[in-house]
Amino acid sequence: RDAVRELLAGIPAEVPLRGVVHAAGVLDDATVEGLGQEQIERVLAPKVDAAWHLHELTQGMDLEAFVLFSSA
Repeated sequence: RDAVRELLAGIPAEVPLRGVVHAAGVLDDATVEGLGQEQIERVLAPKVDAAWHLHELTQGMDLEAFVLFSSA
């Protein structure tokens, strides 16, 4: 969260952020039926956490797009 906040703070006002595309990936090859609880948490947690941080930290920005992509 702090790293995302710092990244967003570094965007110059004269070139504002217009969109966010979140395409996080964590590889743990298995079929859905073969995934255990620990694998599911390890794969989904970074995606969900980062997406939520981006959502919260860009809420007040005038974005044209906020795109989340997951291969799940």
